[in-house]
Amino acid sequence: MIEDIRWKQRFSNLQRAYARLHQAVVANADDPDDDLIQMALIKAFEMTFELSWKTMKDYLVYNGIDVKLPREVIKQAFANDIIIDGQLWIDMLENRNQIAHTYDENRARETVRQICQAYLPPLEQFHSFLLGKAA
Repeated sequence: MIEDIRWKQRFSNLQRAYARLHQAVVANADDPDDDLIQMALIKAFEMTFELSWKTMKDYLVYNGIDVKLPREVIKQAFANDIIIDGQLWIDMLENRNQIAHTYDENRARETVRQICQAYLPPLEQFHSFLLGKAA
């Protein structure tokens, strides 16, 4: 029974992280030169991405697809029409890994731009998908 609702429990946490990401995106739009807001935006993205792929994993397991690693999860989520753009999710994974291990101001600014312009739509699509399944 716990396994059956694991993805819903994790989705609850994801919803909170997703809301924080939206707050950070709005704050960044209001003050795009604030380094602290940019750092908060990047951290909110990291948490949202981490919870997203783990929720994908739990949802796939719930549906009988055993996966473990993030790339594997993303590929299966794409193959099962859970996400629309698998390559963009792989790009997000790679960017998340880079920014988590190396802090460079120019890289951080580029990551903020990517989050706001490219990464937010697939996160929104996945969030909407899960909202439809959780109801």
